[in-house]
Amino acid sequence: MDSFEAATQFSQILRNLTPAVQNLTRAAHFALKHSDSEDYLFPSILDILNDPSVELNTKSTVFQFIEVLINESFYYSRQPKFNYPYIQNLKTSLPKIMLAVLPTTSNTNIYNVYTSLKNLSKHFKVDCCEFVERFNLDSLTDEDRAHIDQDIPFPEIRLEDSGEDPLVESWGLLLRKKKQSQYERLRLLKHSEVSRDTVEEQDLFSLRDKNDKAGELLSKRQIISRMEDDREAHKRSKENLWVVLRPKDVNFITEEEFLKHYWSKTHAMTKKQEDAFLETVEELNKLVAGSYKDKQF
Repeated sequence: MDSFEAATQFSQILRNLTPAVQNLTRAAHFALKHSDSEDYLFPSILDILNDPSVELNTKSTVFQFIEVLINESFYYSRQPKFNYPYIQNLKTSLPKIMLAVLPTTSNTNIYNVYTSLKNLSKHFKVDCCEFVERFNLDSLTDEDRAHIDQDIPFPEIRLEDSGEDPLVESWGLLLRKKKQSQYERLRLLKHSEVSRDTVEEQDLFSLRDKNDKAGELLSKRQIISRMEDDREAHKRSKENLWVVLRPKDVNFITEEEFLKHYWSKTHAMTKKQEDAFLETVEELNKLVAGSYKDKQF
C-alpha cells in the first residue's frame, strides 16, 4: 500500500471512529504500521479536525485517538523498527488540535479533553498538579461577574505564540475554556428566558428552524449516537482508576504473601468453636434444603 492509499484509508477510519478502546487501538496500530508515511497520515488527522462537516463528537473521539496513538508510539518505540513516530508532530500541534475539539460555539467535550491531557502529561513527564487544581476551582473573578451582569460575551479565545511547551500551552487554553464555560453558563441563566411549556417528544428534536443553516442540526439518531459515545468515553476515562502501577525498584508485599501472613496469624479453632461452627453450617444447609419447591434430599 503506497502513501496515498494509506492516507485515504486512514482518513476513512478516522471518520468512522467510535470511542471503544478496541477501535481506538486498532486505528493507532494502523497508523504505526504505516509510520513510514507519517508525512501523509498526520495531515489527515488535522484535515478531519478542521473539516466543518465532521461532527464535533467525532472530533472528540479523534482527540482520544491521539492520546492512544501517543501511548502506543511510546510503547512500540522500544523496538528497533520504531523511532517515536507522530510524537513530535502531535505534541507541536496539540494547542491547535485542542481548539478544534473545543470551538468557540461549544465546550461540551471539555472533560474528555481534560482527561486526555492528564494522561498525556504523564507520558511527557509534565507536572500537571497545579493545572488540575486550578481546573477544579471556580476561576471567575468579580470583574467577570460584573461583565455577566452587563450581558457581555466572553472574549474569543485565540491561539497565541507564547513560546511555551505545547502541552503547557494546551493546559493554559483548557483553563481559559473552563472559565469560558462557567462564564457563559451563568450569563445564559441570568439573561435567557426559561420555557415553562411542555414539549412533546415528536417536537423535541425539531425546535430549531430547519431552514436555519447557521447552527448544527442534529437528528434524533445522531443525538442518541452521541449519548452512547459519551457513555463509552466516560467508561474509558474510569479504566485508569483500576490500573495499579508498582515500581520495580520498590519492594511490595505480594497477594500470596499477604494471604499467608493472615492465614498463619489466625489461631486454630478449639473443639467447642469447631462444633459451634459445624452446627451453624448444618442449620444453614437445612434452611437451604427447605427452600426448594421440589424436595431433592
